[in-house]
Amino acid sequence: MAVTNLPFVQQNMIRYGMSIYFALGLAGNICNCIMFTRPLYRRAPSTVYHLCFSIFAILHLIWSITPQLITLNYPDPQKQLILYCKTRLYGSHVLALYLRYTIAWACMDRFFATRVDIRLRSLSSVKVAVMLIFITFTVCPLVAIHIPILMNIINNICTMPGLYKLIYPFYQIPAISILPAVLMITFSSLTIRSLHQRHTSLVHAKKRDRHLLRMVIAEVVVVVITSIPDSANLIYGVATHDVVNKSAQRLEIESFISFFTQFTIYMISASPFYLFMFVSKPYRKEFINTMIKCQTKYMKRPNRIMHSTT
Repeated sequence: MAVTNLPFVQQNMIRYGMSIYFALGLAGNICNCIMFTRPLYRRAPSTVYHLCFSIFAILHLIWSITPQLITLNYPDPQKQLILYCKTRLYGSHVLALYLRYTIAWACMDRFFATRVDIRLRSLSSVKVAVMLIFITFTVCPLVAIHIPILMNIINNICTMPGLYKLIYPFYQIPAISILPAVLMITFSSLTIRSLHQRHTSLVHAKKRDRHLLRMVIAEVVVVVITSIPDSANLIYGVATHDVVNKSAQRLEIESFISFFTQFTIYMISASPFYLFMFVSKPYRKEFINTMIKCQTKYMKRPNRIMHSTT
């Protein structure tokens, strides 16, 4: 029996908060997929990263949130199916790696695109983007292969066994939080500096680069802000690993904090479209024009059909 209201709060956050994440995230990422295949963005190498990010984000939302919504009304299959126990966290973790490193490569692409040196600028290309995405797609599942190997069902709970639970944060914090954030911040800072150093004759290029950079930086801010609580919670877990005889109230508080840090992480997958609409006027204008064209195109069809039948 619960001793606090936190389990009830958590259940409602899953029921309503996760549902909002899921709906807005899917709609936004589908819109991103449409937008990044439009002529305005199609030729930019960074489009490859944004398009792949949107696809990974859709998969991340479906894989991570759908099971939580199902368990509101049905038993959690993680407690009964060992294969599902081993693959659920693995899938979410690999997709989280994809998301973060895709943004990091997009930051790196913006840096190369703004360089005066032709050799460095040539690294901002569709070919390099596809190569990096392929390497990321291949390496990340291998890096995280320890998760399905070691995850297990213990006392009817899908969890990490003793020592692995203690060691896991020392892997996740550098791989998920520190390294991607360092890459993002470093290349974003260098890109901003590079833009300021560009010659005034490249005003048009600078304006285009600035808008693309704003879109990337908006994603970086969300990643960094949401990663801090998750990392702090992992550090707390390591620090209190040997504490025994925790009260029921403390266990519920710790469980809710762990849930809440994961809850905020989904902003990385759900927010990019809305961030792009807010920070980039060309993106916002292109999206509105695209919607108007689609509305005009599909509204004319019924009129033509009605005219032909008469």
